[in-house]
Amino acid sequence: MSSVMDIGPDHGQSFRPLMIRDIYLRAFARFSDRECLSFQGQVMTYRELDLASNKLAHIFLERGVGHRDVIALLLRNSFEFMIADMAIAKIGAVKVPLNEMLSGLDVGYMLGHSSAKAVLAHSSFSDLVVEQAEAISNVPCRISVENGDNDLDGFEPYQTLMAAAPETLPARPELQASDPGLIIYTGGTTGRPKGVLHVQEALAVNLLSQVMNGEVREDERLLLCSPLPHSAQFLVEAGISQGARTTIMESFDPAIVLAAIETERLTWTFMVPTMIYRMLDSPDRSKRDLSSLRTLIYGASPITTARLQEALGVFGPIFLQLYGQSEAPNFITTLSKSDHMVEAFQASCGQPVIFCDLAIRDEDGAHLANGEVGEITLRSPYTLARYHDDPEKTKEAHFGDWLRTGDVGYQSDSGHVYLVDRAKDMIISGGMNVYSTEVENVVQEYSQVAQVMVIGLPDDDWGEAVTAFVVPTDGMLDREDLIAFCKKRLAKYKVPKSIEMIEEIPLTAYGKPDKKVLRGKFWSSKGRAVN
Repeated sequence: MSSVMDIGPDHGQSFRPLMIRDIYLRAFARFSDRECLSFQGQVMTYRELDLASNKLAHIFLERGVGHRDVIALLLRNSFEFMIADMAIAKIGAVKVPLNEMLSGLDVGYMLGHSSAKAVLAHSSFSDLVVEQAEAISNVPCRISVENGDNDLDGFEPYQTLMAAAPETLPARPELQASDPGLIIYTGGTTGRPKGVLHVQEALAVNLLSQVMNGEVREDERLLLCSPLPHSAQFLVEAGISQGARTTIMESFDPAIVLAAIETERLTWTFMVPTMIYRMLDSPDRSKRDLSSLRTLIYGASPITTARLQEALGVFGPIFLQLYGQSEAPNFITTLSKSDHMVEAFQASCGQPVIFCDLAIRDEDGAHLANGEVGEITLRSPYTLARYHDDPEKTKEAHFGDWLRTGDVGYQSDSGHVYLVDRAKDMIISGGMNVYSTEVENVVQEYSQVAQVMVIGLPDDDWGEAVTAFVVPTDGMLDREDLIAFCKKRLAKYKVPKSIEMIEEIPLTAYGKPDKKVLRGKFWSSKGRAVN
């Protein structure tokens, strides 16, 4: 990666690798008076975001939280999420975004596993904070963002602290390219989430990839209504780097989104396929002028061909598909707008992006020829540095320098990649990753369950629906009580959407549970084993 000169008072010193902090500081300097973010009718300029993040950076530093320290964000979509994002980058700290759908047990584990030194939490998470009081009390710096109710017990109030904090840019630490900058927690195949750790230089390169491959322009008016702790955070950051304006919504509502596209003349948005289906089916769609929209990126799970063709007929050639994962954020491949108009490519997730080398390999790591089915592997300057505090899992995730995605597919002579199945025991429901073994571990704890197998069943709305097939202990099972049991122990999106009783779990010739047999009964007509 080429180096650039630093900005600020020390600009005459040496060249060094580009850091994500540098990109933000340049954007704040160049686009100071422009509108940057919009949320719930309020607008924040680049200058206002810059000054607010300076304040929060000072607050962290005054509490002994700085370079290489972990700051967890338990926030909903809001200005505060992006203020914290910028503040963390300015002081060279490590961001751990926590998703509001996580269970209390997950949050408690992640805070402890990451050795979080600070947590910024929305006060609406009071029940979770009470539930995880012990884990949270171990975090030295605790700040709450109020929603009009009482502050969180044991937390300092964000608004009060911000009112007294200085607006000056805090002293910038000397960052190293290999300094950690982000830990994203994914579901764990053994029930324990894995912390995907990315370093500073990789985050900067990844930001450039978001801009280039996401086709984010300087005059863009973006809309993001998916959770910021997931893919959306990278896309807001891309918009900020370009001087674009981004409307953030707390959640997705098709009628509100369609109205916003028309009234705000929005040009760019990101959605998971389920959201696209909701827009297509909304009675408000035909009432709105959507002509300003020139880019609609979708990903996190493949879209069905029939609905994609319907969407192309409604919206025109504005679609970009991305394929990525937490280990290589957002962009491993893209299916271009022009390729969306070629029927043969519509089932593909696209071609490798300029920052990624891609190869299909067999179980031993040997490179397979075009058309042969194997595991998708890649090399990129922005793949994970490691799984935090887990060298064994880090080693398992690689064939030498190549990252194993856990996805099975093939590559055509044109370079297009087609997903066939998953090597990892994972379900993608509504764009969210669910490891079936994690769900199985919880269901198995229920007293009426003798055996369980969890798979994803094809679903026109969610892509895949988490479904538990259960062998009851005495032939009887209270499905509603079991689902309530799961809701207390699993993130919302991981809770089975249905419970099916079966007499026995299918086994392989070696006596192991055979999910392929069970899945085959439901997926055989689909042409592939994933949606």
